[in-house]
Amino acid sequence: MAPPPPRYTPMRPRQESRPAPVAVNPRKVRGGVRVPVGDPNATSSWTAQRWLRLMEQAADGHTLLEGQEYAREGQTKRFSFATGKVEAVIQGRAFRPYTTTLQIPSFSPEQWDKAVSAMSEGAIYAAKLLSGELPANIEDVFSPLSLRLVPMQTSDVSFKCDCGHAQALAAVQREREGSTANAPWCKHAVCAGYLLASRLTEDPFLIFTLRGLDPQDLLERLRQRRAVVGAALGVTPIYQQRVAGASEVPNTPLAQSLTNFWEVGPSAKDLDLSISKPEVSNALLRRLGQSPWTGHAQFPLVGLLASCYDTISEKTISPPVPETAGE
Repeated sequence: MAPPPPRYTPMRPRQESRPAPVAVNPRKVRGGVRVPVGDPNATSSWTAQRWLRLMEQAADGHTLLEGQEYAREGQTKRFSFATGKVEAVIQGRAFRPYTTTLQIPSFSPEQWDKAVSAMSEGAIYAAKLLSGELPANIEDVFSPLSLRLVPMQTSDVSFKCDCGHAQALAAVQREREGSTANAPWCKHAVCAGYLLASRLTEDPFLIFTLRGLDPQDLLERLRQRRAVVGAALGVTPIYQQRVAGASEVPNTPLAQSLTNFWEVGPSAKDLDLSISKPEVSNALLRRLGQSPWTGHAQFPLVGLLASCYDTISEKTISPPVPETAGE
């Protein structure tokens, strides 16, 4: 007896793994980190300008434009920084966002100790830093140590991005210029760079964090070193950080002192205020100079203010006139 014919089994379509379709435009990110659009001061600090010049060396013009557009459109989902590293998660045209890392070498503790010592010896550097200002000539402190606080060359910064374009560009660059050529930045690295430039404008002391020193630690070390230098020179500082008998008294919270906040209190009579005529009259007006408002005014503004200041000063210094009985 002949065997039965085999049963017919319909063919199933073969499952092929296809990559997710790539969108024509970048996928929008809701609430992303962005650089303010139309704000000319967003990257106006000298640290930001120096960083932007480095980026111009690291990427071509088209990549710079695309990265800047990503930064302005808020394509960055997460942006963070730590010692020696800036990390950003950036959404591009693909379904999955890319992780980009900019690595800036941090200084060693020994290098920072020498730099802080040099800054404390220069009164101008210490004064500006303690007042919250990062002077543009701060690099004069780091140059003798063969260091740069703000990176100026592409070799000072390395980057990683899992978009794949960076590796391809690096391969092409190596074929053209040799194995020692630096890989050009991709648009995601440029986007992270623009965000960093904006943060450097908001907080110039961020560069100290990237180089491995907490800004608060820097200021505290400067205060201590300045105090030691002043004591060695026999100079008594005008402003004492702690006053014996007064600094230990706890401060009353503002919410608990609203009812009597404007009351002077009985201790006001103990204040020794010597009110006298200044040696130089109208010193502030002399320093400011002529008023920028010019027009058809009958009296010059500076002269009018000087007359007002003189009258108020005379009334303040003059002893009070006793009241006459019957008036």
